[in-house]
Amino acid sequence: MPGLASTRLVAWRYKACAHPLLTDIKVQDIVWLNLQFIMQMGTIDCSCVIECMQLGWNQSDTDDLTKGCKLRPDEGLDAISSLSPAGAASQLLVGGTNTVYAWLIQWLADHLGYDVGNIVGLPNDWRLSPDKMESRDGFLTLTRRRIEAAVQSNGGKPGIMVAHSMGNSIFRYFLEWLRTELRQEAYDRYVKQAARRAKFEQRAAAVEEGIQSSSFLPGWMNAEWWPKWAEENLNKNGNQHHQFDSHEEGTDRNAKLWELAQMEGDDHWYEWIETHIWTYVGLSAPMLGAVNPLRAVISGENMGIPITDHDARVMELTFGSTHTVNPISTKEGFCDQWEVDRWDEEPSPEEAKRHADTRLACLDDILTEIEYSSDSNPWKNFPALERLMRDRVDWDSDHAMIGVTKEYCQEKEKSPCANTTTLKLGPKDAQTGNLFTQLSETWKEEEEPLVVKREQLRESFWDTKVRNILNHTWERPLIKHVIMAYGVDIPTEVGYAYKKREVANDKRDGQFDGVPNLQAVIWEEANGAITEERIGSSRGGLTDLLTKKKPKRIPVRDGRSQHSGDGSVPYLSLSWVHTWLLHAARALRHSGKDAVENPLHRIEISHRPEGAMEWKQGPAPDRVKKFGEKQFEESRDTGTQHPHGTKYKPEMVRYHSNGTSRTTGIEYTTTVLEAIGVEHKETTRNYDILAAVFTDVLKFMHEDLDIV
Repeated sequence: MPGLASTRLVAWRYKACAHPLLTDIKVQDIVWLNLQFIMQMGTIDCSCVIECMQLGWNQSDTDDLTKGCKLRPDEGLDAISSLSPAGAASQLLVGGTNTVYAWLIQWLADHLGYDVGNIVGLPNDWRLSPDKMESRDGFLTLTRRRIEAAVQSNGGKPGIMVAHSMGNSIFRYFLEWLRTELRQEAYDRYVKQAARRAKFEQRAAAVEEGIQSSSFLPGWMNAEWWPKWAEENLNKNGNQHHQFDSHEEGTDRNAKLWELAQMEGDDHWYEWIETHIWTYVGLSAPMLGAVNPLRAVISGENMGIPITDHDARVMELTFGSTHTVNPISTKEGFCDQWEVDRWDEEPSPEEAKRHADTRLACLDDILTEIEYSSDSNPWKNFPALERLMRDRVDWDSDHAMIGVTKEYCQEKEKSPCANTTTLKLGPKDAQTGNLFTQLSETWKEEEEPLVVKREQLRESFWDTKVRNILNHTWERPLIKHVIMAYGVDIPTEVGYAYKKREVANDKRDGQFDGVPNLQAVIWEEANGAITEERIGSSRGGLTDLLTKKKPKRIPVRDGRSQHSGDGSVPYLSLSWVHTWLLHAARALRHSGKDAVENPLHRIEISHRPEGAMEWKQGPAPDRVKKFGEKQFEESRDTGTQHPHGTKYKPEMVRYHSNGTSRTTGIEYTTTVLEAIGVEHKETTRNYDILAAVFTDVLKFMHEDLDIV
């Protein structure tokens, strides 16, 4: 399952480019990522490709058939291997953006004997939100059918889902969608059964008038209750899904039927996962989202291609996928954030569904057990969990996630002006859409694009039948083996500062303010320090791409973490997966079995020093951190400069826990791998990360499936 910008997109409608030196876009041309088009964007004009890439209203192909394109994802494994497979030239121009799964596919073929018969690629139009992927392309349905077909064709053996970056969020959405689908399918079966029963009773009544017909269905499913609404629904919907509507006739009986269908659908959901997905490998997963997509829609993000941020924003505003990785507050993972009036009051069913899995104890309860354990320093070897659970660090704990300064100045008054206000926007503002509303009210833009983004958020995530994945944290999926791997200690953007200056008696042309002015980017560094990069002008152009000029960052203060993210996803988001290591402890606690030890003792730790071959038990030696210190030399080969696979051996730390299902008795495992100094895309290319992940997979294959 590829992530953002990680599937080739192909044109299916001819587009003439206005500039005489530009190449027209023809049917079946690769548009993303086409080396020739990139060169033209950087040297001649970028408007033709931008017009082709951007979507129309409601994520349609285009609003203007004379300018727009019709793009669709390419097919097969090749579509997610290399976006622009043109050798050294593509490496020079687009670098790591080019290669996606090529090296992973080669590694699986070379070392494990995989081939096209048992590797299923899931290319998708990464511009779309997941609901639009389904409604336009049937992507989620095809994903389900492809997985089912692959399992069947390989002797019924369950598969391994490998997802990278935003692909993990899409996989999360797929699981929620599948649950909804299976519930709906169960409901539809009951409706049809009731309708058939109704017809039978009608015929029986006609033959034997006046005699009460017997019922095959007891109580509220008796035909006496169901004939009218069941038959109407069947006639109205045919084979289409009947959506439960609490206002329709037969509300009480319908609600009872829907309740039964939910239980049956959930049973089928658990069974489907167990049958079809045996192991889940998540690479560089944005567990709590990321902030960079917010920058893309607020002020623009050129994605490493030779266009300005402002030009990139034109198309990025139309992408529904930017919402798929919106930041999620860590507060959503704790039960004490439920909105109740008294500390001992139970939350409403609706409120409970938003938060922690009801089959697990709250993280709050596990925190209490850890804090009251006999250990003098119970968090000693678990700094990530300490930061998340005890310190309750969130996106805006150390700095504003999105900060806005508004100056109201007199003529000739220099900044900072006396009349200044500030606005701080955090993850909750992103979840509620208030972030887009506030920024739109601050910067008046033609056609109010940020208001449109808020509506996009509502349509794709709030007002759909699939559970909203953006208002609660992700609990460990019910998959036997889960292995999550990611890089750390690459400088990563974690916040942005915007500034608006208004001058008294300013005679501006027009009534609009233009694009929000990005003043500074907040970064987290390898040792957890927070730095700031002042923005002088919009990035872009072929010169910037070729020179790969590094930004100048000024130290601000120490952070609360010993690591930074992977260059794309902040460490806060990557590290939330550590809470999955407590899944077994939470399950035991929920069942009423109090832990007799620190729950963290259930987690095994090992590490592999940099450049070494062997793993050692226990955590890695403590690092000495100095404020503002750069932990890695700029010239060191961490893999970021070699997108076609590297043999660099990073230091790695491995966390592992296991548990036993209370219902099936099956043992399940959770593994988290942190690779020091490895960049976001490199997790699909580095030899040692792949070896560490699939060594565990091979071990599980032998133990579970008796495969040598």
